[in-house]
Amino acid sequence: MGALKSATQLRADPGSFRDRNNRVYDDGVHIYRGVSRAALENWREVSRTDFFADLMSQSKLVRTEESAGPTVEGDIDLKSWPGVLQHDRVPFLTYPYEWSFNMLKDAALLHLDILEAALEQGWTLKDSSSFNIQWVGPKPVFIDIPSLEPYAEGTPWGGYRQFCMMFLYPLMLKAYRGIDFGPFLRSSLEGIDPSVANKILTGWTRFRKGVTTHVALHARMQERAAAKEIEEARRLTEDAQGTVQAATSMRHSKAMVLGMVQSMRRTIGSMRSPDAQTTWGEYDTGHSYGDDSFAKKQRFVEKHGGSRHRALVWDIGCNTGTFSRLCEPFADYVVSMDGDAKAIDRCYLHERQRKSSKLLPIVVDLSNVSPNQGWRCSERKALDARGNPDLVLCLALIHHMVIGANIPMAEFIDWIASLGADVIIEFVSPEDDMSQMLMRNKVNQYTDYTEAEFERLASRRFSIGAAEELKGGHRKIYYLRCR
Repeated sequence: MGALKSATQLRADPGSFRDRNNRVYDDGVHIYRGVSRAALENWREVSRTDFFADLMSQSKLVRTEESAGPTVEGDIDLKSWPGVLQHDRVPFLTYPYEWSFNMLKDAALLHLDILEAALEQGWTLKDSSSFNIQWVGPKPVFIDIPSLEPYAEGTPWGGYRQFCMMFLYPLMLKAYRGIDFGPFLRSSLEGIDPSVANKILTGWTRFRKGVTTHVALHARMQERAAAKEIEEARRLTEDAQGTVQAATSMRHSKAMVLGMVQSMRRTIGSMRSPDAQTTWGEYDTGHSYGDDSFAKKQRFVEKHGGSRHRALVWDIGCNTGTFSRLCEPFADYVVSMDGDAKAIDRCYLHERQRKSSKLLPIVVDLSNVSPNQGWRCSERKALDARGNPDLVLCLALIHHMVIGANIPMAEFIDWIASLGADVIIEFVSPEDDMSQMLMRNKVNQYTDYTEAEFERLASRRFSIGAAEELKGGHRKIYYLRCR
């Protein structure tokens, strides 16, 4: 990422521990991966295949090369690994529970494309974790290179169950029941269990494409397997050799596995998100500003945001990304966040069609942002631990946080200041129509929500560089310089 300029101490990535054949390390600038002898041999072989070169040229695989390792000193010595790979750094990490429907769908299709191309040339993917995919702007990229391994004839699709749990079932919940998958994936990093999906995708949903085969049947087989677990363990102990022979008699040809992957691709390709309208779905044409105020707001962002180069910009409460796009000329990268998953999906679909977009949209509820979680609360990083912005756009958001989410204004401003960035923030007065709508049917406990109090609190943490009134004085936009 542009804000990181020099290598520091080498650290093991706390989320990279499940595969004992490799481990990811980060020195603040470069991404390294220590690999075992077997993984190194696989890398050298797969990197010479036609499908690998083709996927790499299309930027579907993260750019990777063999490396001598880092030059910085530290407690970690990569020389203990038989080999070291170096990957291009992803500008900003995101996780599947922060993706919109079409982002998860495109990530699933990318995984299937890679798996199909690999199978056709005698390779496979040994797992199907959605965490193996990251984003460069609106383009998904596969990052877990060592999961590519030679395909052994007669073996099934090893990552099928994981693919269902981490890709297929979340997409089915949204496409078939209109249920957002983000909370499910955030609460269970392993994905949605077949038994849980089976209890949700009921009734007429059973007749939707793929549900009977991949959900109902899968859940039933899992239940039967659990019921027979004790008996099976005893049988294996008594006659291990006979069990191995029986298991290997149920062989899967490569053609069968390819057919299954292609069928899964058709199933996912046919899914559509319910096209429900949202508050911000038509923001560009349906916002609450007059044309003059909207243009004035745009000029303010361009002038003060563009007063210097920005490595990383956060647009929090971005709606469909209108103001995020204004930042691209003076920024290396823009992360656009909103709690409205439909608005983010519209933003993503728009960016996906653009060439060389530097904008990454993600679904984030700003009153409940993604925390540190997983093993030892460090496997997946909190939002504000993944990279420091040097400009934050916070336009027409503060009233949603203070009035809508009941967050004290002083605490919200302290959180914004803790990011260590310049801020362009729009204060929406209590008299504004949108503030009045949020206060409807609520006890007015927001006596401190005033322009004067906002300026007092902001002045404690920032220098106020500029300010302009909008909407006839009902709103005011500020450029706050980080101290």
